[in-house]
Amino acid sequence: MANTSRIASSTRPVHVVVLTIFALALRCSSISVVYFADSFRHVNAIANGSLTLQPPGYFLFNLTGLVTSRLLHLSIPHALDVINIFFGVSGVLVFYALGCLLFEAQHAFLLSLVYACSPVTWFAADIQCTYASMSFFAPMLLLLVKGKKYFALGCLAWAIMAGFRPADGCFVLPWMLYEAIDASWPARLKGAVLATVGGLLWWIPTAQRFGGTFLGPITRTKGQAAGLAKGILTGHASLYALANFVRGCTVITLAWGILTPLVVIGIVWLWRQGGWVRSMTVWMLPGTAFLLLYFVSDAVQYSYCVAPGLLVVGSFFVKIGNQKLQAAIYSAAVACTLIFMYGARPVSSKSKVGAVIDAYYVSFSAWALQHQYGPSLKELI
Repeated sequence: MANTSRIASSTRPVHVVVLTIFALALRCSSISVVYFADSFRHVNAIANGSLTLQPPGYFLFNLTGLVTSRLLHLSIPHALDVINIFFGVSGVLVFYALGCLLFEAQHAFLLSLVYACSPVTWFAADIQCTYASMSFFAPMLLLLVKGKKYFALGCLAWAIMAGFRPADGCFVLPWMLYEAIDASWPARLKGAVLATVGGLLWWIPTAQRFGGTFLGPITRTKGQAAGLAKGILTGHASLYALANFVRGCTVITLAWGILTPLVVIGIVWLWRQGGWVRSMTVWMLPGTAFLLLYFVSDAVQYSYCVAPGLLVVGSFFVKIGNQKLQAAIYSAAVACTLIFMYGARPVSSKSKVGAVIDAYYVSFSAWALQHQYGPSLKELI
């Protein structure tokens, strides 16, 4: 890759303006009313003052919603919309800044357009759930820890990220330990202190709401996870477990769209070279394995994987050195995503294939957001 300092200095203000307008326009064009997954529970938890729902509680997200609602004099759903659109748009800008550390400015700009219109990051910003926060925290954590080598500050960012999405914080923890190998001992100690302090700020209020015991969030989360887990590793091999694995493999393609094969090729091809590609693989592997093999996979749960996967694609194109091909494929990826998000409609056929398409793909389109469409596969078959 080219010299980092030289590339970083070539960051262009016009790119920042275009990315901001582009990402904001997409998200505002399809913003939804409350309907998806835990959206109602988040609104109710904020309204009744409990600020927690089922384990792991999501105290920090709900608290942020409460504060935003009161500061801006907004209804709770609209406050959550503001938070998630902010995460969605600012996450694109952070991703661009990260890209400029690794690639030429034009390359980083085109890759950021892809990130902005990824169905996963787009959809997550338009629902009242916690997933959009990963669109921001994932590239921010990568920028701080891997890009800028601010390991201690990155530990604080990780603690805050875990407050918004505790599961994703656990998924990324092995990556933090992996990156700690290259950090100095003073940085490790400072990072441990900052992570502990930052984590306790949301952990203690959560524990108080889960019975008052310090380990309450863990024990309750373990119980809930065991009840929901349907994957192959639960020890109960079944057709449902296999279907969940297939579901995970299909919905993960929503994260990277037509670039998904290049993510896999980039990992296989560039793994031995170490550096960013190996680091991104360590980032993605634990959570992906958990969702595919143990828990229940859903497209928005891969929000934290979109940024590292696209960085692998960027590294792939740097390796082959064909800028025209790179620009053409990125443009095609953006075009295909826009066509899908605005053009996808339920399949009229009652076949099993049609049901899979509706449940795993159409349900995450802009049309689905506008029409509150989100049937399960079981409902369609």
